[in-house]
Amino acid sequence: MSFKKLCQQLETKIQAAYTGGVTLSDAELLAAEFLRAQMKVSEELKVADLDSRMRKSGVKAIRAAVYMEAATKTDKKPSDSMLEAITNMSKVVQDSQDGLDKAEAEKDELTRYYNIFRESHIYFRGISKGKFE
Repeated sequence: MSFKKLCQQLETKIQAAYTGGVTLSDAELLAAEFLRAQMKVSEELKVADLDSRMRKSGVKAIRAAVYMEAATKTDKKPSDSMLEAITNMSKVVQDSQDGLDKAEAEKDELTRYYNIFRESHIYFRGISKGKFE
């Protein structure tokens, strides 16, 4: 099962709990399921974090290469602000930055899911112990 599908199923279980209620035994199972979901999200977060870090390094390297190319293209070195503008307008830099932005957004989404699943685990664990706070 894909990770996105797992998240959708768990969202449905949260919704079902507040629209239809949940028994103590179901709450115990759901608490365990959401704890397992946190473990799965943690695995996904590890991959997304590494991807984001690698893309960040890639953006720096690409920016440096474009900057150096522009700085050494002619005998007279352009101003720093001109070099920065050339670097920022580069299609390669823009594409690389776009990839980094998407990777960071994905990581942030996974962090939100982790937090939601943590809260769900705590909620269902409380119900399973007969605590209705």
